Amino acid sequence: DPLNLGNYTEEMRNKELNNGRMAMFATLGIVSAELFTGTTGAAQFAIAAPKAGTKGSSFCGVSMKAGIATQTGCRAELLGRHSFDMKLQAGASAPLGVFDPLKLSSTQERFDKFRTSEVKHGRVAMLAALGSIFQHFVHGPGAENVPNGMMAFQDHTGEKGVVAMTLACGFLELGPWADAFAKEPGNFGDPAGLGKDIGSYDDSMKTKELNNGRLAMLATMGVIAAELVTGDRVSDMPTNFGF
Repeated sequence: DPLNLGNYTEEMRNKELNNGRMAMFATLGIVSAELFTGTTGAAQFAIAAPKAGTKGSSFCGVSMKAGIATQTGCRAELLGRHSFDMKLQAGASAPLGVFDPLKLSSTQERFDKFRTSEVKHGRVAMLAALGSIFQHFVHGPGAENVPNGMMAFQDHTGEKGVVAMTLACGFLELGPWADAFAKEPGNFGDPAGLGKDIGSYDDSMKTKELNNGRLAMLATMGVIAAELVTGDRVSDMPTNFGF
């Protein structure tokens, strides 16, 4: 109490702390608003006339090199983010159309992240659905005695196969099929040269792949759940048809 006012009580401390907290939030808001809109703190309260655009501007003595161009670029970037529309993306199909009840894909960046995961899981599920039937006819070398279905996870040889497959997937995920190498979510080119047979990888083809992948994910979950509950393996289905 350098001024010997004698009133720095507990109540006064609380007032000082609360005013300081409010001032910190207000300062952050003023700084953010000026950086994003180019309007100074005084102009935000309409107590100062707006200045004409100059080559550069400054805030708290620090020069903003890009000046008006930077501010315009920031505004354009923000508008671009807000203009993202999921309805225009591949995969929006009737009857649900755009299905994002939790609003997880509100921006282009978040949409690309979840779309990449959806494409990958859909492709794996399509291979799993095909493999669940195919294992009835063929077993890999050294796995002739591995049981079909979920029982394979309890077999020693089957466990080794799962580990080997997991390592192979990890290598592809972190190596040649890393997200950074994709032209767009899930698009790593046409390594098998199938494009000439199926046509271009346009929005129509992307939607077909997404819908088949979604169906395969549901089918795979259904197959696993049915086997765990009833004990009937989907791999035995061909036997029921005489194969």
